[in-house]
Amino acid sequence: MKIRVSAVRFCPWPLAPQRLSASAARQLCQWYGKPDSESRRGDHAVIKIGAVVATKGPAGLLGKSFLMAIQLAKEDLKNTKDRYELAIEEVPSPDKAEPAIQKLINVEKVDALIVGLSMSGQIVKPYATAAKIPLFCICSVSGVGDELYTFTTMPLAEDEAAQWVAEAKRRGIKRIARLTQDYPSIDNHVRALKGEATPAGIIFVYEDRFDAATTDFRSRIEAAKRTSPDVYFAEAFNPALDILGQQLRDAGVRSLASVVAFSVSDKPELFEGGWYTDSYVSPAFKARLDKRYPSIRLATHMMPYAYDSFNMLVQGFESGEGVLPHVRRMTEYAGTAGKITKQAGTGNFRSAPAVWVIKNGKPTLAEQS
Repeated sequence: MKIRVSAVRFCPWPLAPQRLSASAARQLCQWYGKPDSESRRGDHAVIKIGAVVATKGPAGLLGKSFLMAIQLAKEDLKNTKDRYELAIEEVPSPDKAEPAIQKLINVEKVDALIVGLSMSGQIVKPYATAAKIPLFCICSVSGVGDELYTFTTMPLAEDEAAQWVAEAKRRGIKRIARLTQDYPSIDNHVRALKGEATPAGIIFVYEDRFDAATTDFRSRIEAAKRTSPDVYFAEAFNPALDILGQQLRDAGVRSLASVVAFSVSDKPELFEGGWYTDSYVSPAFKARLDKRYPSIRLATHMMPYAYDSFNMLVQGFESGEGVLPHVRRMTEYAGTAGKITKQAGTGNFRSAPAVWVIKNGKPTLAEQS
């Protein structure tokens, strides 16, 4: 049965990022008020789910791993009422998502979206709202989710910070030297860490925020050493990450910690013994990934949430109540990242991250090390 939805004569111009061109903004206004994806299809439909992610540059490993997880989720589908297709758009960097989303909505006519990284999510969000289709953004910035059309599915920066500080307390850490790249998601991690660390009596005794093009960290490292920190918190993307890691190692620094970053290093052995918080991955899902992609290097940061987001959308489409009403009223989901929960009135599906260590040059769950 098809449901008719009356068009609403309203243009969501305030939702559109300032970076949108005038033509793109007009296109958003034309889309808005069209029936949502649920009312455009009948029974036993072909449902198309679009995916957008950067697969080149510093975030390339994360993006390629994200796509493999979504493709695996589609492969694992069985006994569904409808047939599901993937429409994938790879972009060179997170800030280049606009042409991809225009193609997915205009040409591919997707019924739902999954996007990797917060910067791309912020670009795609107004398009999903105007098209009235659900968007899952695999990112840790709470403001991207709105509970109407856009939902985030991974630990927020605050969740990472709570786990990080708990581990720091367990290790007796009181003094932190920070060396981090100037980047929105990294700044968000630092903000959350400070908010959690200060009440716990953990202080930042040295702080340096550097540009992505920085190649000489030696003076910064020496200045940090003079503050006698218990741990050096390092977070960046490559190539800066591994350059920093090498110079820290050359300076004799071994007490290292981060959020996520060590998992995407091209030379994780530089951070041997270092610990960090990142997504929890169930042993069963990790074994499934190893079996499906035996010779491919993966960064698991977004993978369980990409896999789960695809399945949450399928569950919504299969529910019979409409994908958006189904997702909006969900409060928990048991998936490959453990139990993820969403508080009523929010657009953020959250879960507890895990503590990882670099052991023998490889990321390893701390509980298994």
